[in-house]
Parts: sequence; C-alpha cells; structure tokens
Amino acid sequence: METKILEGKNIAGDLQKKIAEKIQMLTATGLPRPCLCAIQTSENPASAWYIGQQEKLSARVGIDFRKVPVSEVANEKALIEKVRALGEDRSVHGLFISMPFPAGVDADKVLLAMDPRKDVEGVHPTSLGLIVLRRGKLIPPTAFAAYTLIKSTGIMLRGKKAVIIGQSAIAGRPLQLLLGEARVTTTICNTGTSTEDIRKIVNGSEIVVACAGKPGVVRGEWIKQGAVVIDIGTTEVDGKLQGDVDFEGAVKRAGFITPVPGGVGPLTVTMLMENLMTAYDWQTAHA
Repeated sequence: METKILEGKNIAGDLQKKIAEKIQMLTATGLPRPCLCAIQTSENPASAWYIGQQEKLSARVGIDFRKVPVSEVANEKALIEKVRALGEDRSVHGLFISMPFPAGVDADKVLLAMDPRKDVEGVHPTSLGLIVLRRGKLIPPTAFAAYTLIKSTGIMLRGKKAVIIGQSAIAGRPLQLLLGEARVTTTICNTGTSTEDIRKIVNGSEIVVACAGKPGVVRGEWIKQGAVVIDIGTTEVDGKLQGDVDFEGAVKRAGFITPVPGGVGPLTVTMLMENLMTAYDWQTAHA
C-alpha cells in the first residue's frame, strides 16, 4: 500500500470555500458578516504570526476582523475589562485571546471573564466541559484539525486502537474525547511513560497522534503497518520545523501520515473559523 500524505491545506481549501459561500448567502439576506476579534496580549512572535494568519484568512472568506493591540491590554485589569466589553459587544461573534499571557497575568481570571459563546479557541472551562459531556460545539482548533485529518482518511474509526503522545488541554485531552465519541479505544502516553512502553503501545495502534513537542520521540520502526500517523509537534531545530515523529522512517510503514510543516498546521486556523461560524449561528439564532 502506498502511503498517503495528509496535507492540511487541501482540506482547509475546501472548508474555506464553504465558509465563503455561506457568508455570501448570509449577507445577501441582509444579515451581518461574522466578526472575529483577536486580542494580542504580548509581542510573542508566534502569537503575532497566528493572529496575522487569522486576519489574512478573514479577508479571504469575508469575515470582519478586528485586532486589539498589546498597548490596549497592558496589564491584567485592562485585559479583563477588554475581554468583558467584547463579550457584551453584540457585533463581535468570536473572541481570540493570544497565549501565553505575560508574566503577572492570571490566565484563569482572564478566561473566566470571556463569554464562552464567543470562545473560538475552545479554551474556556465551559467549552472543555461541554466536550466532556458530549455536547461540545467549540473545540480547540488543533485537536479539531487533527480529528478532521483522521476522519479524512475514510477509515472506519469504531473499534480502532489509538495512542496520543502528549496531553495538553488544546490537543491531546480534547482529541482523546473526540476519538472516544467515535468509539476508538485510546491510550495516552506522557512524560511518565517509558520509551519501551511507548514503543509497544505505538506498535499496537492503528492511529498514532504525537503532540509532545519533542522531535523524534516516535521512531519510524515503531509504526504499525498501514497506521494513520498525525504529527502535531512543531519544534524549531537549526532554523527548521521538526515534528515529533521520525517522518522518513514512519512514511515507509504508515498508511496515512501528516508532514511537518504542512500537515495539521495549515488546517488549524481554518478550524478556528469553523468555530466562529458555529458561534455566529448560535448568537444570531438567539439574538
């Protein structure tokens, strides 16, 4: 079987087209455009880049985009006040708050100040709790992108065994819940799992998701023949992005595999926009 490379940009392009078409239909009936507001809390280059990607995609599909600069949220009090004000602003349908927060800012206080109905990053406790209750609508985009790529393979998920290496709140943990909903038996590996145990678990899994942020933590020879391999890891090494999976080794055994870069990453911002459309639909229906 020839290994299929799962490139996020292909799926992203199809979803973006659907979003753009829906927005055209909405505006044709006199409804307002969906509006996304991004709060930049620091000068972190990665955060600035991600917000820039949101702005570019918004312009492409017809979403109104606003940005709150660092200067307007210079301390915790100002940030919380801005988050609350945007929660009350009915012209804003989705809110993105860049993380990590600057030193001295209580992340819990900021997130709890946000209106969970506008939580396009799926990081509010309400958003994550609803996923646990099987009622989740706003899913962390990274986990959402990984799950979408897994489903794009067309394989029957029910009854499969999966392993997730890493258990962050925006990737590993929500993805475990999503796969559980699809009746996949999932094992979580973390820093407390020995290399030998990871090897055995990976070798017995039809789906492998790596999101530990450790380049090469999953070796190619561990991969089960024909498995789906989703590499979320992105670590800069000598000026180049590297994933958590030994791609050159894994591509010889996997049935489907994501490259780094080019796999999960290009799809993540599109899934954020999918969340925005979900938030918009709910808010306009209950206006």
